[in-house]
Amino acid sequence: MQLEKVQGFLFDLHGVIADSWQYHLASWRTIAEELAIPWTPALAQALPGMSRQASLETILASAQESGRLLPDEFKAVTDHENALYRQYVAAMTPANRLPGITAFLDQLVAAGYPLALASASTNARAEIERLGLQDYFSRIVPAESLAAAKPAPDVYLAAAQLLDADPRACVALEDTLTGVAAAKAAGCITIGLNRDPLPAADAQLSSTAELSLATVQRVLGRLTRSTETL
Repeated sequence: MQLEKVQGFLFDLHGVIADSWQYHLASWRTIAEELAIPWTPALAQALPGMSRQASLETILASAQESGRLLPDEFKAVTDHENALYRQYVAAMTPANRLPGITAFLDQLVAAGYPLALASASTNARAEIERLGLQDYFSRIVPAESLAAAKPAPDVYLAAAQLLDADPRACVALEDTLTGVAAAKAAGCITIGLNRDPLPAADAQLSSTAELSLATVQRVLGRLTRSTETL
């Protein structure tokens, strides 16, 4: 696909626009400690990209305690994590934007590309406001409207719909295995942003600092040539 045929850009939030996952991990570490469950590097690696419910399930399963909490107790713990996380959100500023993101957003806006935020976080709008990016992201998927969390495609299908765009003609930017799976399931051209491998992504950059329209053009050109040789 050529860049001029792209109908929109769909952004994940945590790990793509801001390094918010560090705050979620800090909140979940507190939860694990309160539940007397050991916090491990494996949990820190597994949780990014997961929903709040899936994160708690993963923490419990890591200690073979999947059935430990009754439904009301489970909800109380996830609500507690959200409250802890919101304390971090309240302290966020534009300085929390990841390197290169502001310049890339400016390029997209100047070129006339519509943008949408494809985050499953119920705190997404508050985070965007704290980051000072509300002028870029007036279209934010309401997380509470989603039937299924990532890796289901719901959030990316909804984001493309906000742009009145075909998801197959949208570029999605993701930083986790779960997020890449969701974007690919929706049919999006997916660029992974991570130092660790994201094998399902159509292309991968190690950092948001590498993002530019010229880079996206090169990625799309390589994908087009690859398709032509099949």
